[in-house]
Amino acid sequence: MGFRDAGLFIAGGVTVALLAFAMGAAPGASAPAVSAPAVSAPGTATQGSSPSDVRRTAIVTATEKAAPSVVSITVKRSAMVAYGNPFFQDPFFEYFGPQYRRKEMSSMGSGVIVSKEGVIITNSHVVGGEGGELSGITATLSDGRQFEAKLIGVDKANDLAVVKIKGEKLPVALMQEKPDNLIGEWVVAIGNPYGYLIGDTKPTVTVGVLSAVNRTFSSTSGILYHNMIQTDAPINPGNSGGALVNAEGRLIGINTFIFTGGGQSQGSIGLGFAIPIQKAKLVVDELIRYGRIREFTTGIYADPHMQQSRPGVAVAGLDPGSPGEKAGLKPGDLIYEVAGKHINTLQDIQDVFKLFQVGEQVEILYLRGREKRKTSILLEEKRGERNLF
Repeated sequence: MGFRDAGLFIAGGVTVALLAFAMGAAPGASAPAVSAPAVSAPGTATQGSSPSDVRRTAIVTATEKAAPSVVSITVKRSAMVAYGNPFFQDPFFEYFGPQYRRKEMSSMGSGVIVSKEGVIITNSHVVGGEGGELSGITATLSDGRQFEAKLIGVDKANDLAVVKIKGEKLPVALMQEKPDNLIGEWVVAIGNPYGYLIGDTKPTVTVGVLSAVNRTFSSTSGILYHNMIQTDAPINPGNSGGALVNAEGRLIGINTFIFTGGGQSQGSIGLGFAIPIQKAKLVVDELIRYGRIREFTTGIYADPHMQQSRPGVAVAGLDPGSPGEKAGLKPGDLIYEVAGKHINTLQDIQDVFKLFQVGEQVEILYLRGREKRKTSILLEEKRGERNLF
């Protein structure tokens, strides 16, 4: 399997194709809001209802609410590339060295408008690309309006980026406030797949269910996908950065990648993943306010040479008033699980903490003597030069 999206491949622990995707979850919607639409038998009609009433399902309503906020993003890059010339096959011309010319490249993806000020969330691989210099970003709304977009910031570790446009009466996504997603509920993936071929400004829609939550993946490119939402809604190239919404039309995730079958089977096999909107909002706030992702501290020191009879990382010390001390940890405690991940070595705990950022809470399970305990640590911005964990 491989990660891929519109030509972008990201190798992971398993090979996965990073195509844009749609997936979702819905807050506690009522049964009618998430139920599949009823279908009448051929030749019958629902008494007291017009055809339009029968066809206006929760999916239709959710799409009408969310689709206007989904935009198509076109990224232009330029690079100097070597080119061949039949004359240069003559050994004489070898003394002149390689010949170069500037090549213009473009790629497309999707994004979601999340504020009336024109803030748009997308994936970092949509605006990042590979090679060349960024020369321009254009956001096209479903009503046909086009805006030059400014790149505000990129968080490659979480595959998120923020761009901004200036415009009047911009459609803004209605966002899910808390992650009360329901496994099995209907979700809608909205994006602009193959927009560069179709030439249509309106986003397209695929429907599925929320298959699972809290999926975590890592890749050799350094991207860490944590607590991802899984859906079986079909995803296509160009969907990356688009919206995953629930049956209430609320944005629950940013479509990011799918698993493909590998080999000649590069399409959806019912495994699509989205970054939860709660995580995306944290990244957006960091990039807008600070222009970067701040480093955090736990205030916890670990001695990698400390011997213990069980798997885990022993706490060697804590900074006074640090997040670790506030969480109730003490020297000698043995941390064996962080954020649901088993810890065997210091490297394990360092890898897990890379998934988080300032302001997030991380659950820790530890042993004090033979007693199992649980606590939650609130990550704070690192001060000074001391790098903990």
